[in-house]
Amino acid sequence: MALPVRNFDFERTYTPAEFEALPEFEELFELVNGKLVKKPLPGDEHGRIARRISNELFLLDPQEKLGTLWLSTTFDVGTGWMPIPDLGFVRADRVPAKSRKSIKAVPDLVVEIHSPTDLRSKPERDAAAQKIAEWQKVGVRLIWAINPQKREIEVYHLGQSKPVQVLHPQDELDGGSIIPGFKLKVSQLFT
Repeated sequence: MALPVRNFDFERTYTPAEFEALPEFEELFELVNGKLVKKPLPGDEHGRIARRISNELFLLDPQEKLGTLWLSTTFDVGTGWMPIPDLGFVRADRVPAKSRKSIKAVPDLVVEIHSPTDLRSKPERDAAAQKIAEWQKVGVRLIWAINPQKREIEVYHLGQSKPVQVLHPQDELDGGSIIPGFKLKVSQLFT
């Protein structure tokens, strides 16, 4: 049974091992600079977008020969930061051994689906941009930052601080060299 959040010390600094040893929360938390940071619970639109991407990948690669996709799972990227991407994909040649806790790897592809609360104010937009920068700092090669309100996707490549593309409903999402053959019309994510 998950414990209420009030039983945890939010002022304390945790190591990744201590974070993983905590009992399950009733809510989602990431470890950022040693602190527990609440992640908004995904809503309907968020869940539909994540499901559509995962369904398309399953249709392309039902045996996971290209790699493995995780939904809302903690990744231990080896820096003390333990984020939860909405979707994280690791290519088959890099899939780590199974773990009872976090995935011990840096994803090759990260999908961040912005919640309405992620982009309301400048500090929230800055925090969303910082998360993209952190993903790049640890070596994520492809990032899709999805903004359901604007119905657009920012595509980032490793080493590019600005999106290399901004896709709109008439455009197509492409897995490139990370997920060869993956293509999805952007409009399908927002129906």
